[in-house]
Amino acid sequence: MPINSVINQTAVFRIPNAADFLWSGWEDSSILYDRRSGHTQVFNEFAREIFALYQDGPKSIDDLSSDFEKLTEKKLDQALKNKIVETVAEFDNMGLIEPV
Repeated sequence: MPINSVINQTAVFRIPNAADFLWSGWEDSSILYDRRSGHTQVFNEFAREIFALYQDGPKSIDDLSSDFEKLTEKKLDQALKNKIVETVAEFDNMGLIEPV
């Protein structure tokens, strides 16, 4: 099943409680410890930027794509849009975000 069919472009997700997350930077990665689950996740710069956009409030994939375009000041190609969808699906699978 293609990832695009798993995450609807208009579905809105949010971070349930950002206060439960502890962050640490390490070289070119960010490390997140989720106190709720006890799990640690390692984010590359791209994933950290996408997650930071969620920290601004609930967003759909379309909102994320638009905000990421503004952040990078570049038009997103389909491969990058797909990467955003895959990253959101990973956040959802990790329990870091939830649908609104």
